[in-house]
Amino acid sequence: MRTDQLSRPQRRTLETLLLHGRPRPVFDDELPDRLREHIVGEPGQLPEQVYLTKSRLTNAERCEGRFEAALANEGPPFEHSANTAGGLLVHRAIELEVGGREERDAHLLVTTAADRLADETASFAAYWNGCDELARDELAMRAMNQLVLFRETFPPLRPMRAELAPMTEWHFRTELLDGSLILDGRIDLSLGRQEGAAAGRLLIDLKAEGAWPDHAEDMRFYALVHTLRFGVPPYRVASVFLTSGEWQVEDVTERTLRRAADRVIEAARTAARLSRGTPAALTPGRYCSWCPRSATCPASAAAG
Repeated sequence: MRTDQLSRPQRRTLETLLLHGRPRPVFDDELPDRLREHIVGEPGQLPEQVYLTKSRLTNAERCEGRFEAALANEGPPFEHSANTAGGLLVHRAIELEVGGREERDAHLLVTTAADRLADETASFAAYWNGCDELARDELAMRAMNQLVLFRETFPPLRPMRAELAPMTEWHFRTELLDGSLILDGRIDLSLGRQEGAAAGRLLIDLKAEGAWPDHAEDMRFYALVHTLRFGVPPYRVASVFLTSGEWQVEDVTERTLRRAADRVIEAARTAARLSRGTPAALTPGRYCSWCPRSATCPASAAAG
């Protein structure tokens, strides 16, 4: 597809975010081994298994009590709200958009996505089936709005599939210390092909709006997991805000990956310490309202 056929925002994304046509960085072949050795040499004796995701790393930095609760899988079964159900619906619609073999109407994609989610996901089905028709239509319209913003922000991925190799909801992980430490990531969108030792992929998280400091750390974590899993880092990571068409982007370097590795080490050390019975350091904040221990925690900002 010729770039002169793209809209101005689509061309900007292709040229400024994807760095289309520019050479890709080549990393040292031994970089993944150095990162792995750095991580496994530091945490000390871990409990049977420590499973770390981007949200658990954030919890570990905010409050050890919240982190401990997450490691223990405390709390009631997950229930969707309008925001979480709507976000899941947007992501499934984009998945159908990127993976489809032909162009489809945005409303059809969203309603198809809703039907599939209701068949496949019990938590979404419980929320969706509890909505009246008007509430469903409202949720679908909000998702359609985000889908159209996605289309207007990114170049058409279907005709550029051979070149950009788009993947959505891409789940990958790496296991360290004989499976005692698991780093798990799921990226909204990956663009680009891995080409030998050259970094070929851009990893993207799609956001409706609003940048938070956590977003940058999340993307560095994804870059680390990708490097350990595939042996080559992505060349860039980015959070793309569909409402504005702007992004928060970072070129991946060894320093980026070491920062992410240090966060993993610190969380693993905390998990090891908590497993030995050391009391968790409690740090109250707005996140207390999301913690399953908020009703009993003596430091909770949500208590009372």
